[in-house]
Amino acid sequence: MSIVKLDILNHADYGGEFREHDIAPGLSRFYSAIESVRSLNREHTLLLDAGDNINRVLWHGKEVFEGLALIGTDAYTLGNHEFDRGKEELEEAIDYVKDRFPILCSNILLKDTQELIQGVQPYVILDKGGIKIGIVGCTTEYTPYMVEQEAFKDFVAISSVEALRAYIPKMREEGAEVIVVLTHFPFYFTEDSESGELLDVFEAIEDLKPDAMIGGHIPGDYARVVRNCAITKGGFGGKSLPHIELYFDTETRKVVDRKCRMIDVWHGNFEKNPRIDAFVERVTGPYDYYFEEVLGEAIEDIPMRLSKESPMGDLLSDAVREMMNVDFAYFNCTSCGWSIPKGDITRFVISKAMGFNDPLQVSEYTGQDIWNLFTLVYEPERFGNNGNLMFSGLKVEIDNTKPYPNKVVSIQELDGKNLDLKKKYRVVTSKYMASGGNDTRIISSRVQWLNTEIPIHDILAAYVMKHKKLSCPQLGRYPMIGEIENDNSPW
Repeated sequence: MSIVKLDILNHADYGGEFREHDIAPGLSRFYSAIESVRSLNREHTLLLDAGDNINRVLWHGKEVFEGLALIGTDAYTLGNHEFDRGKEELEEAIDYVKDRFPILCSNILLKDTQELIQGVQPYVILDKGGIKIGIVGCTTEYTPYMVEQEAFKDFVAISSVEALRAYIPKMREEGAEVIVVLTHFPFYFTEDSESGELLDVFEAIEDLKPDAMIGGHIPGDYARVVRNCAITKGGFGGKSLPHIELYFDTETRKVVDRKCRMIDVWHGNFEKNPRIDAFVERVTGPYDYYFEEVLGEAIEDIPMRLSKESPMGDLLSDAVREMMNVDFAYFNCTSCGWSIPKGDITRFVISKAMGFNDPLQVSEYTGQDIWNLFTLVYEPERFGNNGNLMFSGLKVEIDNTKPYPNKVVSIQELDGKNLDLKKKYRVVTSKYMASGGNDTRIISSRVQWLNTEIPIHDILAAYVMKHKKLSCPQLGRYPMIGEIENDNSPW
């Protein structure tokens, strides 16, 4: 028996974090972490990317793909954020890089033709030192609810289980000896429980005996062998690097053992690489002002929570409501960062606090629309996928001990009056939420939205410059009874 070790390095949600900063090691150190493994076993090492990379505010698309090619990516599956800028820009970026590494996605098709996206493959079979490794790509089926309606209008998501059941046998027929399922699927875990799309799909295709399944989309590092399958999820800005070791018997042509571990890039002793540094400077250097121009100061840490009221959620929504002079502002929490740290506030700090830069949309909701919106958010499956809303202009009391759809107890205006269900309230939100993001289309589609064409980062920057010094708002607009049902929020 002759055993060969396959090293499969993988990550998700890198998000174009090329520069090193307070919560990301930067592309140069990330590359050195990759090389710490790959340099010892070049013939049998793979670097796989589980998506959500190309939609940054300043550099995106082709520039991000160029960086991923530079660090030696072997295969890549699309994430939901790859669709944020629509079909034309996605296909342009794919065309730019398709000859450097394969782009995979087996379960999102063109709506009109039911064919694969131009330049995208459902799977690829790579030969690593004489071992044929089949890699099939999938994207979360929840993607249509996490992308602006207009941006996703040309696409349709189909069953990932059906796609995998079609393509895994096909890869084996074409000679694949090792099967890797590379996905942008969420996976939630605590000390006591594990759940989510990655695990659900694994259980549905377990009989096909995949050797490894890789997920993404949700922060948190996971690396375990589950019923003879190596399952990993990690990355997020390059802070970690999941590492799967598959031990392949060259006589029986089968994987005989599996191991998983997590490489801590952020805290690791990984040196920068001059060649990667030069690329990063070329791409990000023109935006030094974005990182260095001081707009104001946070006099204390302003933390964020995705499932409950938080100072940062209150501050961001207060800022937009004030600057846009409306009655009610609301946004999804899922695009927000961990905190605004004490110290100088630059445009980069703003971009970390509010991860999207959509143009703001203005309309009118009736009080009943607002009540229905909060009711909808607390449907357990929807809340598990999206977390909470951050909002300004109202006080909303939630009773988590009551069954859906009866969790909203009361909604009051700032003067203490009960929400008038028949009154019209001037409302502002992001283009994403106005288009029905976070599966709220049943509410947002009832009204006509005016596109102000003002990016949210510009409004937040103006607010910081106006007030100069920011602190945590006083909490209390979102009182809750009991524990939230189906809370998967990572922070």
